[in-house]
Amino acid sequence: MTPDLRFEILGPTRLVFDGRPHAIRSRNLSVILTTLLVRSGRVVSVEELIGEVWHQPPRRARDAIYVYISKLRDRIGNGAVDSQFPGYTMLVRGQQLDVQLFGRYRADGHLSLANGDHEGAARAWRKALALHRGSLAGGVYSGPILSSFDSWLQQSRTECVELTAWAQLSAGLYHEAIGFLTQQVPRNPLNEILHQQLMLAFFLSRHRAQALRVFASACRTFSDRLGVEPGGDLMKVHDIVRSDDVGRAKRAISSAVASRVSSHRTPVGT
Repeated sequence: MTPDLRFEILGPTRLVFDGRPHAIRSRNLSVILTTLLVRSGRVVSVEELIGEVWHQPPRRARDAIYVYISKLRDRIGNGAVDSQFPGYTMLVRGQQLDVQLFGRYRADGHLSLANGDHEGAARAWRKALALHRGSLAGGVYSGPILSSFDSWLQQSRTECVELTAWAQLSAGLYHEAIGFLTQQVPRNPLNEILHQQLMLAFFLSRHRAQALRVFASACRTFSDRLGVEPGGDLMKVHDIVRSDDVGRAKRAISSAVASRVSSHRTPVGT
């Protein structure tokens, strides 16, 4: 495999040669490469590849897979894709695949949070988020492997957004949290946690009226799109803001951070 080649699959799949990204124009070739990268280090059968590429496979689907594998080897190097019964496997180093780098940043964030370095945790998760470029090619992938990966991709991004904001709030970086959340809320308008966080950020930076406007906007969004009222946690934050209770606001943040530290702590004996 070419030493200066990297792969990016946290969004539409692309190759990066010498720091320059290159899109893969062939949809089927992109599906095959992405599937092999998602399953990096494991054998992906020819039948699994067929299931990722086609809803209704053509008669000579297996032959077509062989042709695409040959084209892929020509593109990225003959030793990149190894034939192993009943299909193929692909091995990449950690620096060659963005999802592996994302995992390291994510783990760094959790470790920093557990050690009480909330500012460091926020930095690590911001680095992880910077690697995300969107969903896989606008949802054209419909096979079970890539559909599952795309779902995980979106869930992992949401988790990183929420954790980043909690870490910023816990570190007292209220204005930084406002800037970050002001960008994120429009992208995730039905995520109540982000509305809570933005309200707390405005409130603790002494913009109480703006915090109440965030609540009013959230209420309209949930009513218009879902026909429901805000959940209990958002109502609690609204009560905190209305009662001008700074101590309670900080305790709410501490409790949220503590629950996330606990949920990611490795049990003894595992």
